[in-house]
Amino acid sequence: MTLRIDLKSAILALSDALDLVGVNDFQHGKRVAMIARETGLMLGLPEKQLDRLVCASLLHDLGVSSTAVHRRLQREADWDDRQEHCERGYRLLLPFTHLSLVANAIRYHHTPWPELPGGLSEVDALDSNLILLADRVDAMLLQKGLENPLFNRDGVVEAIATLAGSLLSPDAVKAFVAAAAREAFWIALVPRHVHSYLNDLALSDWRITIDFPQFGHVARLISSIVDAKSPFTAAHSLGVAQLARHLGEGVGLSGDALAELQVAGLMHDVGKLCVPDEIVDKPAGLTPLEFSVMERHSFETYQILRHIPGLGQVAEWAAFHHEALNGHGYPFRCGPDRLAREARIVAVADVFQALAQDRPYRGAQRAEQIPRFLDDFVRRGVLDRDIVALACEDLDGSWRAATQVLPESAGE
Repeated sequence: MTLRIDLKSAILALSDALDLVGVNDFQHGKRVAMIARETGLMLGLPEKQLDRLVCASLLHDLGVSSTAVHRRLQREADWDDRQEHCERGYRLLLPFTHLSLVANAIRYHHTPWPELPGGLSEVDALDSNLILLADRVDAMLLQKGLENPLFNRDGVVEAIATLAGSLLSPDAVKAFVAAAAREAFWIALVPRHVHSYLNDLALSDWRITIDFPQFGHVARLISSIVDAKSPFTAAHSLGVAQLARHLGEGVGLSGDALAELQVAGLMHDVGKLCVPDEIVDKPAGLTPLEFSVMERHSFETYQILRHIPGLGQVAEWAAFHHEALNGHGYPFRCGPDRLAREARIVAVADVFQALAQDRPYRGAQRAEQIPRFLDDFVRRGVLDRDIVALACEDLDGSWRAATQVLPESAGE
């Protein structure tokens, strides 16, 4: 396949997605990467290890999908179940040839320095502890407010210094104190400077290109994080992707287009990570305020995907799944002229799969009930009549694609 994706861009996009879980704090992983790297510089770490540390830091909360878990991690330093998300992040990365390099650092980023396993490599041990240090620093800054991190410097440095030898490596603490002595260290943590800092990094070993089928494995990883947000959305993105591909085959799309369409299905709800759990799992209708929060997720999906070079049209196919042919969908109010056939397929697949699943406010619909609901969407000018007809003509095949989780083999 001709389309190739830069792994660095994919990692930054994945970091953007993970940052959404913070809801009101969108740069936690990025600040952790900055703090850890600046501390690593003071330790004299080589560039290759610094780059690896940055990538591990960006992805350190890979196992967190829930806003409730994110809040607890930020507020409760000694939460008993904090290790669970470390193990989940570790397991998610293991199948990926390149990304598995940072799996151990993520697995142990909440393990105190004296308790790290003896068999852990020196690099993984130091990386995990630097991430833990940076994570603690950022949690303290969040509690104090990020408007002026420099003003809060002294209290944070003093608190970190007390952890040397117990939670943190004494050498890492010493390096952090040296890095923190520079005003620029703290000023750079102001939100408007964070993206510039990371975009300026070469990350040379992570600038490899992967072909689109390989990127599909990364997309499936991201979809598993999104779907883990709620028991009601388990395998939703995967089901949408499988049904979208099934319908794409039905309209005669080629192999390349099918691969892109499947990625759009996998990634369509990535923006939902920014929606608080209590809204996603609400067992009743949403209030106007809650619905305005829910409406953000399609826009966030678009913002994340469009910044990956080569994914421009995939970003639209994914993000337009709540648009309507009558122009009254959200969030862009696209009319039929802007809604490509592939975007219409993802929209039908999303509705079909959602109907086939339990939701907090209703039970799953049986296969034979779904055409009636889809036809109503057609009558109201929301979904494409031909795509809906295709899904209903082969109802058994559509149902299997939407509801049967298929295994996946290798990673990138």
